[in-house]
Amino acid sequence: MTSSDPAGHPQLGPPLAGIRVLDLSQVMSGPLCGRALADLGAEVIKVESPAGDITRTVPPFVDGNGLYFTHVNAGKRGITVDVRNAEGAALVRRMALQSDVVLENFRPGVLERRGLGADQLLAEHPRLVYCSISGWGQQGPWAQRRAYAPLVHAQAGRIELTSRLRGEPPRQEVHVHADIYTSFMAVSAILAAIVQRERTGFGQHLDVAMGDALLYTDEWASTDLAGYGPDRVMDIWNHVILPLADGSSVTLVGSPVRMFDRWVAALGGTAIDPTPSDDDALAIITTLVAQVPDYQTFETLLENEPMLVAEVRSVAELAETDWAIERNVFAEVHPGARVPRAPFRSRHATIGVTADAPHPGEHTDSVLRSVLGLDDAAIAHLRSTGAVR
Repeated sequence: MTSSDPAGHPQLGPPLAGIRVLDLSQVMSGPLCGRALADLGAEVIKVESPAGDITRTVPPFVDGNGLYFTHVNAGKRGITVDVRNAEGAALVRRMALQSDVVLENFRPGVLERRGLGADQLLAEHPRLVYCSISGWGQQGPWAQRRAYAPLVHAQAGRIELTSRLRGEPPRQEVHVHADIYTSFMAVSAILAAIVQRERTGFGQHLDVAMGDALLYTDEWASTDLAGYGPDRVMDIWNHVILPLADGSSVTLVGSPVRMFDRWVAALGGTAIDPTPSDDDALAIITTLVAQVPDYQTFETLLENEPMLVAEVRSVAELAETDWAIERNVFAEVHPGARVPRAPFRSRHATIGVTADAPHPGEHTDSVLRSVLGLDDAAIAHLRSTGAVR
């Protein structure tokens, strides 16, 4: 606590200050969870194999780091350890026993074979919160299935429902929804487990499955189980997107056909009586919208109307808006490398990204010294055996 606001409430530091997270995860589902914990103030140590996280290879690159990798690993310290090496596995075990949280997304059973499984570590460190992310859970008939987000999208109903409702052939998602939703489910589970540990003195093993997360965040899952009928409301997936004269696009929330007369009047069209068919009405509105020169004009024409509209923007365009600039939405963690800040703010606590993503093994020596108290000779020995790189 450093100072007080006008209401006398103390100003606080980062919520997770003093919490150490050993992040053994890779690609997206685990690393994004680790990034969120780092934004909340935890010391997050990313442990990579000598080959490195595969997302390091995704361009574009700034100072040698791929921005895809930077996005989900900013603010972490990075070490390179070969857990296939007996001394490397023993080293990670010692670090886990000095940590509050272990985060991993290996296939179930892989870390147990290295002596790094949840039960093995909890037996020595009962306060540990050990979070395992997998495709379909730690046990059961699908535990060993390959679990990349596109596969889970296909198996958990997301692609099929989209195809059915749109009447289009199935196609993959642009974003890795299964990974992203699982990340934040894992964040919530870890935070809850830390709270429970403070009350009881005991950590736990958290089993977070991508299939579960995708269903939990599918707002139509329960509806579809009961039979997705023809009479529906809230079908936001079919709200229209129309072009303006300058080539930009606008989205119209709701059915413009239901307010046809108001649309025609607002856009300077000629009243039509009786109201045409739905298809003809939408065609008329589309023609009128296409004659509006730009979004600013479009918004002005509708400022006294109840219709809900928005401009279709890219992330780069959004970054230049007064909203993004005033809210400080993006942080430049390295010259030329901008990442979104944490999607939560606090008037009283310090939250947000604090550093660039690590280069391969960038903090290996400093982490081994600060966490395990190793000296130069011990670190040199580990390098000589291939345990660390």
